[in-house]
Amino acid sequence: MAWNKWLKEKRFTLFRSAIIQEQFIQCIMDHTTGGKILETGFGFGTTLELLRDIGYSVGGFDLEEIAIKRAEQRYPKLNGSLYVGNILDKSCYHDDYETIIHQGVLEHFEDSDIISILKLQYSKCKQIVFDVPNSLRKNVEDEGDGTRFETPYFWETILKKSGLKFKRFGRNYDYNNDLLPKKLLRYDSELMKRVGRSSIFVVKGELK
Repeated sequence: MAWNKWLKEKRFTLFRSAIIQEQFIQCIMDHTTGGKILETGFGFGTTLELLRDIGYSVGGFDLEEIAIKRAEQRYPKLNGSLYVGNILDKSCYHDDYETIIHQGVLEHFEDSDIISILKLQYSKCKQIVFDVPNSLRKNVEDEGDGTRFETPYFWETILKKSGLKFKRFGRNYDYNNDLLPKKLLRYDSELMKRVGRSSIFVVKGELK
């Protein structure tokens, strides 16, 4: 699906996003003590609004002007904290941050650009928390044009090439998700790490 069409549809209400994003947001909360969070490629702005409502200081940029307009219309309390920016442009990172987050972003780039983004972002924050769909995902029709569905091992290899330390987690299971105990659905459970159709990475530190 084209990005402009994606943005024009009211696909992710706060209610739906709170359910879908629960484990990603829990991971962010577990690794952020209260400093500023920057989301690069915020899309609809729902993750930022949910984090702002929890009490975090948030900001974000997106490549599309329409994303800023629509996010600020839907979530007026984000006004003044969103701007147009390119994830590969160092000048778009206006501050140093405790945490930089993104979801559904890196899988649209080539390997060399992914490495450049990760290195640039880590120079501007204490940790990066990002989420990518992986090769275990059943429904690949609804993820937008040019999405790469790589294995968790691929992302681990990219991070090692970037010279960065990381922990890998997972979320969402495409089979009988509703039947699993809450404990197994947590992003940091061993089951989600093995079978989750999205991989979450917490990047912290440089390899020696």
